[in-house]
Amino acid sequence: MTLNQIITQIKNYGETHPQIKTVYFGEFSDKLDDNDVVYPAMFFDMGDASISQKQINYTFNIYILDRHLVETDALEVLSDTNLIAQDIVAEFRNPTTEWVTGDTITLTYFREDSPDYLAGVSINLNITLPSLNNRCIIPT
Repeated sequence: MTLNQIITQIKNYGETHPQIKTVYFGEFSDKLDDNDVVYPAMFFDMGDASISQKQINYTFNIYILDRHLVETDALEVLSDTNLIAQDIVAEFRNPTTEWVTGDTITLTYFREDSPDYLAGVSINLNITLPSLNNRCIIPT
């Protein structure tokens, strides 16, 4: 499975989720105040990758964000985005995928007040795929 295929699959997880309205891959800090973003939104980007003997490991940072009103506590948004994050993790752990995830996936909760009042959860996810590491498969 190529990196492009992995990214396409992650986008598909967000685009087919009934609550997520916007999915964006890449550096997204400048997108937060973009009028094209409809919330709840899923933003994701790549972290590090590593190659071991017969595996390749990728790290992805996935953010599920929603707006909240200044007057209200963000707890309701945190609760909702937590449930969406659990749905996304369940998609990654579907036994039909070509990768495996670790036993523990870290969720981090946060609130932002610039440029909008946003709250949500980030998912730090490592996926592992088999890799042949075989120089005989290099194109000639």
